[in-house]
Amino acid sequence: MGHGYYKDFAFGPALDDIIHAARDFGERMREMGPKAGCAFEECRDKAHHGWNEHVAPYFYPPANIYTVSDGSLVLEFSLAGIDQSSVAIAFQGDYLTLSAKAALGGEDESERFVRWGFKPRDINRQKYRVSAADYAQDQAKAVFKNGILTVTVPPKEPEGPSIKVEIVKEGN
Repeated sequence: MGHGYYKDFAFGPALDDIIHAARDFGERMREMGPKAGCAFEECRDKAHHGWNEHVAPYFYPPANIYTVSDGSLVLEFSLAGIDQSSVAIAFQGDYLTLSAKAALGGEDESERFVRWGFKPRDINRQKYRVSAADYAQDQAKAVFKNGILTVTVPPKEPEGPSIKVEIVKEGN
């Protein structure tokens, strides 16, 4: 009894309700957007830019962005349903841009979905901050495997030789 879950509980219908509620909320917010003026957009932008400078204010495609022990920045994008040949990444100033075309479902237009929980979408020039001053963009490497695009950007090496400064003890 103390495990915190219910035996034979069907999560599917509960998740469907959550998804429908989220879609309804999103539609209502879009409808309200013009009435609320720019305040809604300003709040949305501030919320996303305040917590991580590398993250674009988008939720699609899902992404993991982190640094590893050598200081490299790693950006992992979940691109299920996207063909590798349609993916384009480039650096523009301090930003990595990502674009891709979604592969459409089956060839037969008469297909009917009983449930459509995932729909790949086109990605049009989404930007992710990768500072040119901090990262060697020209040495970036990208690997596409099993629907995951992993872009690794190494840190820039400091320019010129380092100069050691001697510390002298004064007094006692």
